[in-house]
Amino acid sequence: MAEDPLSSIIIIFFLLIISGLLSGSETSITSVSKSKIHKLSNRGDARAKKVLKLIDKKNDLVSSILIGNNIINILASVLATALLIKYYGDKGILYSTIVMSALIVIFSEVFPKNYALLKPDRFVLAMSGPLTIFSKLLLPFIIFLRFINFIIFKLIRVDTTNKITSKSAREDIRNIINMHEDEGRLLKDESDMLNAILDLKEITVEKIMTHRKNIYSINIEETNTFFTKIAQSSFSRIPVWKNSPNNILGLIHAKNVLSNLDDTGTLNINKIKENLIKPWFIPETTKAKDQLNEFIKRKEKLAFIVDEYGELMGLISMEDIIEEIVGNIFDEKDFSTIGIRRLENNIFRIRGDVNIRDINRELDINIPEGTSSTIAGYIIDQTESFPDVGQTFAYDGIMYEIINKNKNQITQIKLTLPKKITTH
Repeated sequence: MAEDPLSSIIIIFFLLIISGLLSGSETSITSVSKSKIHKLSNRGDARAKKVLKLIDKKNDLVSSILIGNNIINILASVLATALLIKYYGDKGILYSTIVMSALIVIFSEVFPKNYALLKPDRFVLAMSGPLTIFSKLLLPFIIFLRFINFIIFKLIRVDTTNKITSKSAREDIRNIINMHEDEGRLLKDESDMLNAILDLKEITVEKIMTHRKNIYSINIEETNTFFTKIAQSSFSRIPVWKNSPNNILGLIHAKNVLSNLDDTGTLNINKIKENLIKPWFIPETTKAKDQLNEFIKRKEKLAFIVDEYGELMGLISMEDIIEEIVGNIFDEKDFSTIGIRRLENNIFRIRGDVNIRDINRELDINIPEGTSSTIAGYIIDQTESFPDVGQTFAYDGIMYEIINKNKNQITQIKLTLPKKITTH
């Protein structure tokens, strides 16, 4: 090889090219978007399917690349040293070190890795075939390295199991959402909606239900006002009860009322009873995401929530769950029932039965929910008492003042935010 310097130079540059491709492959395989590759694989891209297999064994692949890179760089350096010693004697060692270090850094490390960072999917797809073959060729070395790693990790007591749970996966997605919001790629309302979708898996229907005392319902025995109450309501489905508001007989659809009128225009209560929609009761521990799936599956829009003793706690609709994602929805007959009214720039009057989640979303603050779903429940939980009108409390920099009560029920609260977190 030393007798033919041109051949040595060609081989050295060929080895540097291979080293550069391996270095770029290492960077691309660690930075490529697995979701994008997965999408291409589902479309039938053969190269993407190979890349997915490589990603699943990323540690083995990176080890293979590192082994191959070191062997190639050492071989190229040896050839360059032998060539330069022939012409420059012992100084050839110094010249070889300088020249090969520069060539390896520029053409085998910096340039290919920078390009792979800019175009990771394109790079890794192009190298999918060679990398698959390369990893198979070095499989014996990888098996040996696995054994060595296993022994070392055991000695230093490192847990090598990669436990991926649905919770950790959601956290990863949240981190990505927050990162894109910080970088300006996502608007805040888009980020809020994406995070709200992830929250559905964690929150129970109890947190977002309409409490039983706020349910608009009709006593089936009050025949004189039955039709009037339906006409005055903006709801299409109305709960019907007998003896007690907690004793739900079923639901009546407002449009079906006309079909239950007799020839004289009088409401036929017996037909109403026969045509009631059977009530659907669900436990308070049901997750919002699961309930949304059940609404879609059963093609129903309302469900009644009961506790472990079968007592009615409240009502939840499909719209309630959707509002958790997109925010409050109002049509032309609705009025704002969120119960938050701005008094001054950083002072608000809030109904006691307003959900903490609605307050946090509306005012962009973070009142902890804990065991309470409403702001009144939160204050009672914090004070461990039933505070009187005029009493004030401060938690996490937020001031609360009780401004109205009905017996032991807190009905109105004045909330004062610190000026530094004043909402716009």
